[in-house]
Amino acid sequence: MSELEKTFLRFAAYGDTTSHRNTMSRKNFYKMLKECGVMDGKVVTGTDVLVAFNEVKFKGANHINYIEFLQAIKLLSRKCFKEQPPEEGLQAMLKLMEGKKPSNLGVLNSVVD
Repeated sequence: MSELEKTFLRFAAYGDTTSHRNTMSRKNFYKMLKECGVMDGKVVTGTDVLVAFNEVKFKGANHINYIEFLQAIKLLSRKCFKEQPPEEGLQAMLKLMEGKKPSNLGVLNSVVD
């Protein structure tokens, strides 16, 4: 299993108590891209992330699998790294995500405050 797939599964399972542990919700996809620095609000916005998610998922589905995830990342890499050749942009995008884990900072801060 690749580091990227491990990252996908960590974020897919984050906060999920249902049986969707090998698929990722829209909320967790958004969280992953924000925490990994892909979504910066300028080049790649929250709207871009949600459009990519909706474009690759099956109609009526609320989750994406790993293959659909890779398709969405490919779409976003074209926007994020448009000055690079598509394959180089995709590899740069994947490197931003490899080995990352979901952050609980928002939860911890609200408990401490």
